[in-house]
Amino acid sequence: MMTQSAAPDIVVYICCNCIAQSVRLPRQWRQDGAQVLVREVPCSGKMDGQYLFHAFEGGSRGLCVVACPKGECHLAQGNYRAEIRVRTIQQLLSEIGLEVERVELLHFSPSDQPERLEPLVRDAVQRVSSLGAVSPPAAG
Repeated sequence: MMTQSAAPDIVVYICCNCIAQSVRLPRQWRQDGAQVLVREVPCSGKMDGQYLFHAFEGGSRGLCVVACPKGECHLAQGNYRAEIRVRTIQQLLSEIGLEVERVELLHFSPSDQPERLEPLVRDAVQRVSSLGAVSPPAAG
């Protein structure tokens, strides 16, 4: 179990509108040696870049954002805003010498099969986890 002071290796932000009430992931777990923390957010579009970058500032290796599929956002354009913000974070990561794969955007709909969510997230976590810890770029 993760302690309160330890930063999770991977943070998964899930829009509460894209999952049915009966579909829930564990709040935290270990996978491939990485601590994973799941946080539900009111809408994937409500997270600004600073909110997403906070995970890296706290020491996380990467993050996944689970949003509604395109055209299915309950709050009109939230999933489009989330996509733009994820791309912006990926661009910033690239500019500072980190892998863009450290941030993933996944789409899930309440009409999707509930048992599909956990493998979808676990696959993304595995990809991010395989990148290892974030190390500062070499001074040059």
